[in-house]
Amino acid sequence: MEKSAKKLCGFIFAALVAVGLVLAIVGMCTGIVTMTVGSASKSVGLFDAEWAEMEKAAEGAEMFGITVPSRTFTLISFIVLLIGAVVLVIDAILRVFMGKDLKIVRIIGVALAFVGAILVLVAGLVLAGDFKDFVKLDYSAGVGIWLGFIGGLVAAVGGGLPLLKTFN
Repeated sequence: MEKSAKKLCGFIFAALVAVGLVLAIVGMCTGIVTMTVGSASKSVGLFDAEWAEMEKAAEGAEMFGITVPSRTFTLISFIVLLIGAVVLVIDAILRVFMGKDLKIVRIIGVALAFVGAILVLVAGLVLAGDFKDFVKLDYSAGVGIWLGFIGGLVAAVGGGLPLLKTFN
């Protein structure tokens, strides 16, 4: 592959990683659980004050012990995803702008971003399922979970493609 084509591919892959990181951050800051009552729906974000109210209301209903660990698992999943995406952004900067090819860093970043994306999806579905079991409203994984999942996959793909011999 020609040097200019390699550089262009490097920029494209770096952009994919950056888009994945942005999607993950936006996903973390938007609704992770969507409550639907009739035709009205409301999203609750990971950092919303409503969690305290929901957990207080659920305290006597055996739900408290489930939502707190599920919310914590969701937060940890997003953190794993974000660490992986940040590692991939750093790797992309080193590779594209400084010519450093640190494959082990890229492999670690891809693994963290991919595993984080899967964990975010699982955590969101578990969290929505926890609510569904105890409250007679319709709960589902919010847009934040899907943005985080897609962002993690995009970051993993953007970081992993340079590992292929075609792009080296």
